[in-house]
Amino acid sequence: MTPLALPPVAQYMLCMSTELAKWYKETLGGLNLAELARETGRSHRMLHAYVRGERRVTDPAIRELIKYLRAKSEHFTAAADRMEAALKEEGEDG
Repeated sequence: MTPLALPPVAQYMLCMSTELAKWYKETLGGLNLAELARETGRSHRMLHAYVRGERRVTDPAIRELIKYLRAKSEHFTAAADRMEAALKEEGEDG
């Protein structure tokens, strides 16, 4: 092993870290960053730095995004359920 070579475990961790960062950045691209900043407390500027690759994505940032996405998912699912029920009801009446 050369002095600059990483052991397999470190290479795997680096790869996973890179993959996580890629998914994080990709997910940020589809979100309203101002809203995400308000909801998570992470600054809008920092979120943009993650997107541009100027800052390393951290585990806490990933956990915050997961929590945010789960909350939004519940909100959107509930809204979709209400709209679907109203549509069915309207279809029966109309």
